[in-house]
Amino acid sequence: MGELKNLLRTAIIAVVTYLLLFGLLSAAVTPQRYDIRVGLPADATIYASEDVVDTVTTQQLRDAAAAQVDVSYKSVDESVTTQVTGDLTVLFEQLLSLHDARGDADASTLDIQLTPAQLEALFAAPRETLQALFDSATEYTRDTLISSLPEGQEEAMLSRLERELSAEGYEPELVGVAVEAVRARLKPNMLIDEETTEMNRQRAREEVEDVVCVTGEVIVRQGAIVTPAQYAMLNALGKVDNDPTNMILGCALLMLALMVAAGLYMYRYELDIARRPRTLLLLGILYVLVVALALFFRIFNPYFVPTATGLGLLLITLLVRPRLAVFSTILLSVPVALIAGSNDNGLFNAITFTVLLMAFVGGPVAVTVLRHRQQRTATLLAGVLVGVTNFLCVIAVGMVNGAVSSDTALNALCAAGSGLCAAVLCIGVQPILEWIFNLTTSAKLLELSNPNQPLLRRMLLEAPGSYHHSIIVANLAETAASAIGANGLLARVGAYYHDVGKLKRPMYFKENQMAGDNPHDRTDPRVSAAILTAHTRDGYQMGLKARLPEPILDIIRQHHGDSPMVFFYDKAVKLYGDKVDIAAFRYEGPRPRSREAAVVMLADTIEAAARALPDPDPEKIDALIRKLVRAKMTDGQLDESELTFADLDRICRAFQSVLSGVFHERIEYPDIAIPPRTESEAAPAPEEEAVAPEAETEDTENAP
Repeated sequence: MGELKNLLRTAIIAVVTYLLLFGLLSAAVTPQRYDIRVGLPADATIYASEDVVDTVTTQQLRDAAAAQVDVSYKSVDESVTTQVTGDLTVLFEQLLSLHDARGDADASTLDIQLTPAQLEALFAAPRETLQALFDSATEYTRDTLISSLPEGQEEAMLSRLERELSAEGYEPELVGVAVEAVRARLKPNMLIDEETTEMNRQRAREEVEDVVCVTGEVIVRQGAIVTPAQYAMLNALGKVDNDPTNMILGCALLMLALMVAAGLYMYRYELDIARRPRTLLLLGILYVLVVALALFFRIFNPYFVPTATGLGLLLITLLVRPRLAVFSTILLSVPVALIAGSNDNGLFNAITFTVLLMAFVGGPVAVTVLRHRQQRTATLLAGVLVGVTNFLCVIAVGMVNGAVSSDTALNALCAAGSGLCAAVLCIGVQPILEWIFNLTTSAKLLELSNPNQPLLRRMLLEAPGSYHHSIIVANLAETAASAIGANGLLARVGAYYHDVGKLKRPMYFKENQMAGDNPHDRTDPRVSAAILTAHTRDGYQMGLKARLPEPILDIIRQHHGDSPMVFFYDKAVKLYGDKVDIAAFRYEGPRPRSREAAVVMLADTIEAAARALPDPDPEKIDALIRKLVRAKMTDGQLDESELTFADLDRICRAFQSVLSGVFHERIEYPDIAIPPRTESEAAPAPEEEAVAPEAETEDTENAP
């Protein structure tokens, strides 16, 4: 049932986080849109959010420039003159033959179309007139071709021919016959060079610069009629109220892919975190916070947006786990980079790439600094180093693009400042999140290790024996935990608090019985066992009330596991026989489930046993340690702690090193009487002369 609840909570956290991230990303990359139509008044004054090309006006100017380019022709084809005059002579002969035939003539044999009036004039005119007309037309055509007739100038040449023949006094109908005949056989002898002409026109188009509407310039004013050019610019900026379904769907798919990747990573490498809904809730809040801050910092400068990823990197490193922080930073850098580099089209650009690069490089740098040094100053140092890497990334990308300028330097400084700003924000936000989620961070553990903490202060005053026992256990636990690569600070602080439950009945525990009175001597062993085993439960309740972090509460509950109280069990067997059930003399458990809890269990057991060891020496101490560790392992107390045999060996050697220092040999001081001072020794020396305080101090320090 508990697993099902955790699974349901995890699913709810994942869905809510996805929806929030999707909403923020969609809001960031989707520009404000307007309901605009060409030929209708604009309902608002719209400014250019970035430089945009007026494609319509630019194209019109380019077309006009191309139209002004003169046509290029190929060289004159001399054969065309001979061909055209020859064909024209043959056609004129046919027309003369038709004239001679008159009534028997069939005009349908001609390949030119003549009107009835032209045919009538042809038949009525004298043959000599026709011959002269045709000769003049042929001669004019020959002269025109010799001087060149460009392609496309045919109609102009025919118009000149018509005027020339009319000027010679020929009837209009006869002139029309001659012009139609020439039109049927005329060919230009200078053809257009299409390739050269198009090349010249293209060159003219390219010489026309783009008409640009710069950032902040008014594209269209409220109430003005929208032109095609203005509509095209607004559409290019994504401000036209078109269907945004594709962009929204793209954001949804992108965030889904990132969330699936995060889930698979957590399942494969961070399963313990995936099973803790509270930690997942913290991660979800940090993810949403990073993307929301990216949207906020974009207002100032896109290169200041890495403040968001830097903050997320530092917080996840300090509050959750360094390795997860690197992965999360890489994951979050995708939406953050899109937000930083998004223009009103939400497209990828150099800013997007630079922000991605800064996240990839800055993550390992910060984790390396904070991995073993988690003080506030280390956070500032990590922020400074992240800022330096951000600065170098911006400069490097600018140099690769060949665009290093004053703007690049300003952007690099903004990127550098983002690292320091992230560190300052982290120092401010971290304690708040630690308090809200009751997290176990190094700073929190150092705070809890202060002897003036209420529970530790009470132990010192109300249960001094248990307090000093906890101090020795803490030394043992920290040394052993550090030896196996566990969290030594957590083991130390957990040992400080592991026996706080004894505050409820301190005099029932041997280390606090200073007067020699032992209430267990007059108590039933079963009652004694119940009183003593209750101290883990009582300590857990007191820890909850004091808002101790969960790992420390686990150590309080688990530091005895379900071990039996052999002393009182043996006493009960002697009183009641074999009917006694050992289960009544076991601690409630559970068994240690972390390496730190297991180390505290072993340290607690060994410290108590070592105190009762007569004439302790290194060999006896080592034998006792290994015997007790072997007993805990045989009883199954360490089965759930993930400790290995190699870890146990290192733990034993660490315990032996600490206890050898605790029970070291001392020199026995001789019992002698010190003779009393003589009068000369007791009397002060006479004042011979005043000595300056500095000189007196110097003489004293230099005295043998």
